[in-house]
Amino acid sequence: MKLEDAKKEGRFRIGLIVPSSNTTMEVDFYNHLEEKSSVHIARMYLDTTTKEAEEIMVRESAPAAADMIRTLYPHVTVFGCTSGGSIFGMDYDRKIAGDLTKMTGAGRTVTVLGAVTEQLQHIGAKRIAVFTPYIDELNRTIQSCMEEEGFEVLSIQGMGITVNFDIGVVSPEEILAFARERFKDPEADALFFSCTNMRALDTVPILEKEFGKPIVTSNQAAVETVNRIYRSVMN
Repeated sequence: MKLEDAKKEGRFRIGLIVPSSNTTMEVDFYNHLEEKSSVHIARMYLDTTTKEAEEIMVRESAPAAADMIRTLYPHVTVFGCTSGGSIFGMDYDRKIAGDLTKMTGAGRTVTVLGAVTEQLQHIGAKRIAVFTPYIDELNRTIQSCMEEEGFEVLSIQGMGITVNFDIGVVSPEEILAFARERFKDPEADALFFSCTNMRALDTVPILEKEFGKPIVTSNQAAVETVNRIYRSVMN
């Protein structure tokens, strides 16, 4: 589906592909997308947040999810998993985007890592502090991807959660407390909160006031990228 067809139709269709256990990303999309956007969900099976489980998710579940999304003729497809795109580096994330574009027929595919990189570059961040709900195995893949894109990762702090559903249960207040406890890099240009199932978007105004720095979250970056595409097409 060509992006410019959205203006003719008067509605901007987004195919959002998320892990099956994600309870946060679609809510954030519903709450923050532009008015004439509609979001439609397909799920990839994922229970545990490990590199092995996410590799299986991308290889085995993503194609089936993309095939379902294809039938609604999306203008944009979103691959809604930060760590799933990071497990073999940025070229792997870009390959996911290319494959999903072909499989869904969308005018464009947005990956979360690509959106985060774009957002960090837009605000001029060079040195970043990263906060995640992940175990060290996944933290290393996130750090590697950020460094591939030219950012200096001053530190990466993980909560060590291995059940993806449990990530979505962590409250915004607990995320704020975790950041307060673990923040140790006042020289950072920005703070990045990684994971589409973490309710970090709700904490952005408080975090920015608390730390006096720009905050980038996975869902915030994905939403803002989709909204920019929307405005370029619909206005």
